[in-house]
Amino acid sequence: MLRKIYFLPTLLLLMHSCSTEQTSNEVNLKSKFSNFVSTRENIIAFGQVNMFQVLEKSEYKQNLFVSALIDQFLRDVKALNEDSPIYFAIEANEQSINEFNPYDISNLKLNGCAYAFIAIKNKSEIKSQLEKEVRVRFKYADGIDYAQENNETFALFDDYIMVMVDLNDRNQVGIEQLKSASKSMNEGKSNEVINKLMASKSDFMLTYDMGKSVSSVLKGLNISNNETKLLESDLKGCFNTTNFNFENGKIVLTSENILSPAMSKWRITKSDSKEIASTLGAGSPTAALAMNLDVDQIQKILDTYLQSSMSEIANKLSASELVEFNRIKAEGFSTVFSGRFGIASFLNGDGYGFVPKVNFQLGAGAMLMEKLKKYLKKAKTQGYTLENKGNILFGYKGAKNAPGKGSLTLPAGAEDFGNYPINGFVDIQKLPMNELNLPEQAMKIIAKLSIVKFKVEGDKFTLEIQFKDKSQNALAQMMNSVSELSL
Repeated sequence: MLRKIYFLPTLLLLMHSCSTEQTSNEVNLKSKFSNFVSTRENIIAFGQVNMFQVLEKSEYKQNLFVSALIDQFLRDVKALNEDSPIYFAIEANEQSINEFNPYDISNLKLNGCAYAFIAIKNKSEIKSQLEKEVRVRFKYADGIDYAQENNETFALFDDYIMVMVDLNDRNQVGIEQLKSASKSMNEGKSNEVINKLMASKSDFMLTYDMGKSVSSVLKGLNISNNETKLLESDLKGCFNTTNFNFENGKIVLTSENILSPAMSKWRITKSDSKEIASTLGAGSPTAALAMNLDVDQIQKILDTYLQSSMSEIANKLSASELVEFNRIKAEGFSTVFSGRFGIASFLNGDGYGFVPKVNFQLGAGAMLMEKLKKYLKKAKTQGYTLENKGNILFGYKGAKNAPGKGSLTLPAGAEDFGNYPINGFVDIQKLPMNELNLPEQAMKIIAKLSIVKFKVEGDKFTLEIQFKDKSQNALAQMMNSVSELSL
């Protein structure tokens, strides 16, 4: 059992031991991997992990404690190719998609393979080391050297090693599948979208196929009609790609939709949320969020792709849910929400701790206002002032931060709040963290942070965790905190 558990991570390290230069091998592998992803019809996700780039950013050698741990970890694997990322992909066949049940995620049984690829320099030396260190026996068939351990298989080629893990624990990958994968690498033709995605230089990148994901949900719901078929057709070639990166003074996560021409015409956000931000109140908030959606566009999307599916969805609802559903269907989505929402939270250090004073505004439709009546009545008894102006519900507690008293005083790094249709921030330094009794190591890291902010701009979501020190890499600063505690 232990041998099986440690086999794959050990292999992923050992495969670097003879890859001491990047140059053409790594570039060639990236090109082949792009061919592979573009050619294989059932690839649902792929990406890369640039772990040696992460190690370099950590500046771990300058921290004695961390350096001792990592150097010990690397000592037995000799020379590593610090420029070569690990590429990976998930391939699921059609049967696994058909079995997907969105009501029971535990019932998701993927039949397919997980792949990992990395460039190598010396095939024979790596083969010898794997035989010695992992104690596997190689087979040779149809020009391919390969070895297997339980449901894990890897094959050695002249310039890369391919690891395959069957997602069904009882199966092993056959030679025909190895040959098919190798052919896709060498003879496949990459497309422009995949090439663009693979140009990422981030520390971690994960991309999933939006079209195949939506198809699996529709099949799980057993919904199929002309409109859902149009949706599946329009989503072909659409991807969501997430990149995670440690940068100087911040950690950045981005999630971007790469859309087909048919889907790129839809925009569910308006241009910005400046009006919302400017009417949220006065004072210096600890956190704030503003969102300005285009409900008319959302309604058009629903009408285009899900109009005929409404009756199928209705059959799955309870009697009370059906009443509300039919009203939304008749009056449109705007009877619930107009697309406008904003909130600002104030922690003034006056003994309230984590109980903030909150200002909010909500574009509530007629149906939602009816549902909120009893809650709004209760809010008034707790000291909230509520005003309904032009179908926008404004609420605030206390006069100090009330709308009309001035504008928000934004923390450094969040001065652009309101410039985007969806955006927000949390001022870390204003949070009463001492009340949480966090471990000292966590408190050391938190003390280095300034704000967390996010925004949606076009098809791209960005989350930033900003540090006070803008000159040093964020990961190195975190490593320094660990080192300080260890000395």
